[in-house]
Amino acid sequence: MLDRRRKFPRFNFAVDVEFNASGVAFSGMTKNVSREGISFILQSCSVDAGTPLQFQIQNPHQREDTIEACGDIDWKRQMGDEWHLGLRFKFINKVDKSDILDVAYDNWLSDIRKSQ
Repeated sequence: MLDRRRKFPRFNFAVDVEFNASGVAFSGMTKNVSREGISFILQSCSVDAGTPLQFQIQNPHQREDTIEACGDIDWKRQMGDEWHLGLRFKFINKVDKSDILDVAYDNWLSDIRKSQ
């Protein structure tokens, strides 16, 4: 989780995600989240770094609700059969972002306590 080279720590955060980029819809899974962005894992990817991306994820506190946000793809890498994307937030509601980070942090803390 903590990488000293990063401005903000990343926390594992895995939920389903749906995307829309340039009118193309696709889906995947989130991988981790930080204050500035979020990363995703996809089975296929037809968008490039710099592309604006809108996405929806499940609200971690209200499962029937979704969180909508957008950002720009910062990086894209193929790893085996999967594509990994890093996105820098352009817009995300502050309360939604706080909810995501709270859940991700709580999960990280729980994992730390279990390993001790």
